[in-house]
Amino acid sequence: MDHEEYLGEDAYDDSDITSEHSVSLNSFMKEQNLVMKQIKKNDPDYYSYKHMIDGQLKKVELYSTSSNKDSLIRHAISGTKSGDRTGCNKENLYFKVVDTTAKKNKPSDSPRHLYYYSPEEFERHQNITVSQDLKEDWMIKNLRANRIYSK
Repeated sequence: MDHEEYLGEDAYDDSDITSEHSVSLNSFMKEQNLVMKQIKKNDPDYYSYKHMIDGQLKKVELYSTSSNKDSLIRHAISGTKSGDRTGCNKENLYFKVVDTTAKKNKPSDSPRHLYYYSPEEFERHQNITVSQDLKEDWMIKNLRANRIYSK
């Protein structure tokens, strides 16, 4: 026969467990951040810059794609490599931006190629406005590419 006993709300004091868990989680998160910083530092396609947004200096992190033909296209925000390659018509599935500011900072650097899923994603990520004409031109190219590659 099972016997259950109600001990009341004050019967268990889990504050020690919670604080230990919190310290452990905090240490884990710090370690994860250090690992991510090291991974980014060792990634030649990762870079960042500071940009004034709404009166505050904010860090913008980016992943570029090699300008060499047949390089895997890399998403500028997440760094995820797609199965699509540069130099082919599948590039039209993406909104491509060439960042020449790296050359200003270090003349030996070549311009960086950034690939976004849309002009609006680029605008949100870099807090820059793209002209409506450029958006419409991209949309036409993108629709054609989608018709070809969605079959």
